[in-house]
Amino acid sequence: MIPVMLITQEGQISDEIEQNLKAEISVLVQNEFAADADIDWIEVPAGRGFTGAKASTAVIASLHANRCLAYQEREALLKKLGGICTRLTGLSFDEIITAVRDPR
Repeated sequence: MIPVMLITQEGQISDEIEQNLKAEISVLVQNEFAADADIDWIEVPAGRGFTGAKASTAVIASLHANRCLAYQEREALLKKLGGICTRLTGLSFDEIITAVRDPR
Protein backbone atom coordinates (compact mmCIF):
# COMPACT_ATOMS: atom_id res chain seq x y z
CA MET A 1 0.00 0.00 0.00
CA ILE A 2 1.12 3.50 -0.87
CA PRO A 3 -0.14 6.09 1.63
CA VAL A 4 -1.66 9.10 -0.12
CA MET A 5 -2.93 12.20 1.66
CA LEU A 6 -5.25 14.72 0.01
CA ILE A 7 -6.05 17.91 1.95
CA THR A 8 -8.73 20.39 0.88
CA GLN A 9 -10.89 23.11 2.39
CA GLU A 10 -14.25 21.78 3.60
CA GLY A 11 -16.87 22.14 0.86
CA GLN A 12 -14.30 23.04 -1.80
CA ILE A 13 -14.40 19.74 -3.70
CA SER A 14 -17.65 18.04 -4.70
CA ASP A 15 -18.21 14.36 -3.87
CA GLU A 16 -18.03 13.53 -7.59
CA ILE A 17 -14.66 15.25 -8.03
CA GLU A 18 -13.39 13.64 -4.82
CA GLN A 19 -14.25 10.18 -6.17
CA ASN A 20 -12.64 10.99 -9.54
CA LEU A 21 -9.47 12.25 -7.83
CA LYS A 22 -9.25 9.11 -5.72
CA ALA A 23 -9.82 6.87 -8.75
CA GLU A 24 -7.25 8.56 -10.99
CA ILE A 25 -4.64 8.83 -8.25
CA SER A 26 -5.19 5.14 -7.47
CA VAL A 27 -4.47 4.29 -11.13
CA LEU A 28 -1.36 6.52 -11.08
CA VAL A 29 -0.06 4.82 -7.94
CA GLN A 30 -0.72 1.35 -9.38
CA ASN A 31 1.10 2.29 -12.61
CA GLU A 32 4.07 3.90 -10.87
CA PHE A 33 4.54 1.59 -7.88
CA ALA A 34 2.61 -1.63 -8.68
CA ALA A 35 0.77 -1.16 -5.38
CA ASP A 36 -2.64 -0.04 -4.17
CA ALA A 37 -3.20 3.49 -2.91
CA ASP A 38 -4.37 4.01 0.68
CA ILE A 39 -5.98 7.44 0.31
CA ASP A 40 -6.63 9.62 3.36
CA TRP A 41 -9.04 12.44 2.40
CA ILE A 42 -8.75 15.35 4.85
CA GLU A 43 -10.97 18.42 4.80
CA VAL A 44 -9.86 21.49 6.74
CA PRO A 45 -12.99 22.57 8.66
CA ALA A 46 -14.86 25.69 7.59
CA GLY A 47 -13.50 28.75 9.36
CA ARG A 48 -9.94 27.39 9.31
CA GLY A 49 -7.26 27.41 6.63
CA PHE A 50 -7.73 31.03 5.64
CA THR A 51 -5.35 32.94 3.38
CA GLY A 52 -5.68 36.71 3.28
CA ALA A 53 -9.02 36.45 5.17
CA LYS A 54 -10.45 34.19 2.45
CA ALA A 55 -10.94 30.44 2.54
CA SER A 56 -8.00 28.57 1.04
CA THR A 57 -8.45 27.17 -2.45
CA ALA A 58 -5.30 25.04 -2.29
CA VAL A 59 -5.28 21.28 -2.59
CA ILE A 60 -2.38 19.35 -1.11
CA ALA A 61 -1.63 15.93 -2.62
CA SER A 62 1.14 13.92 -0.99
CA LEU A 63 2.18 10.31 -1.35
CA HIS A 64 4.77 8.08 0.29
CA ALA A 65 6.85 6.18 -2.28
CA ASN A 66 7.77 2.57 -1.61
CA ARG A 67 11.22 3.08 -3.13
CA CYS A 68 13.69 5.91 -3.63
CA LEU A 69 13.09 7.84 -6.84
CA ALA A 70 15.66 9.39 -9.15
CA TYR A 71 15.23 13.13 -9.66
CA GLN A 72 13.77 12.77 -13.16
CA GLU A 73 11.33 10.09 -12.04
CA ARG A 74 10.21 12.20 -9.06
CA GLU A 75 9.79 15.26 -11.26
CA ALA A 76 7.66 13.34 -13.76
CA LEU A 77 5.52 11.82 -10.99
CA LEU A 78 4.92 15.22 -9.39
CA LYS A 79 3.83 16.63 -12.77
CA LYS A 80 1.44 13.71 -13.31
CA LEU A 81 -0.02 14.08 -9.80
CA GLY A 82 -0.38 17.85 -10.18
CA GLY A 83 -1.90 17.40 -13.63
CA ILE A 84 -4.59 15.08 -12.30
CA CYS A 85 -5.44 17.57 -9.55
CA THR A 86 -5.56 20.64 -11.80
CA ARG A 87 -7.58 18.93 -14.52
CA LEU A 88 -10.20 17.48 -12.18
CA THR A 89 -10.55 20.41 -9.77
CA GLY A 90 -10.24 23.25 -12.26
CA LEU A 91 -7.71 24.90 -9.96
CA SER A 92 -4.54 26.50 -11.32
CA PHE A 93 -1.20 24.75 -10.96
CA ASP A 94 -0.30 27.45 -8.39
CA GLU A 95 -3.12 26.22 -6.14
CA ILE A 96 -1.94 22.61 -6.14
CA ILE A 97 0.78 21.50 -3.74
CA THR A 98 2.31 18.11 -4.47
CA ALA A 99 4.85 16.07 -2.55
CA VAL A 100 6.40 12.62 -2.80
CA ARG A 101 8.04 11.34 0.36
CA ASP A 102 10.82 8.76 0.24
CA PRO A 103 10.65 5.50 2.18
CA ARG A 104 11.60 5.87 5.82
